[in-house]
Amino acid sequence: MKHIITEILMINICPFCETGNQQSAFALSGHNKAIYNLSPILPGHSLVVPLKHVSSLFELTEAEISEFFSFARKVTAFLCEVYETDAYDWSLQEGAEAGQSIEHLHLHIIPRKTDDLPQGEDWYDKLQHSVDPQNKARIVLSEGEYYSITGKLKELWK
Repeated sequence: MKHIITEILMINICPFCETGNQQSAFALSGHNKAIYNLSPILPGHSLVVPLKHVSSLFELTEAEISEFFSFARKVTAFLCEVYETDAYDWSLQEGAEAGQSIEHLHLHIIPRKTDDLPQGEDWYDKLQHSVDPQNKARIVLSEGEYYSITGKLKELWK
């Protein structure tokens, strides 16, 4: 029975909560981390994620919400500087109907530039496509590419 429970728990492990996942963070602050998106829509596409597992903004206290968005603002300013822009999109999807694909609260930060997407393409439509190597709408970085970008961002954050 214990083996079956362990298998069930292993299947349902949140990718943002996995042991060792802190190494993927390029910035940490109190109760939140910033990670580069494994399947970025545009260069710089990152996520702000609470360290504790919550699926909804409503599960955070007022102080935690304030800390979450203050950290997100700092990360956004950092990404805009690194990617040489002052434009960005934020997206917080809550619930499957809204497009939330991982049941852990996270805020997408997407630095933007003029003509960064082909005419007629929309970043939000791209965000709705699941991360699937067969789906050409979204790239998936190799482990080497991912950790190279994360390492550079981590160095610059300090």
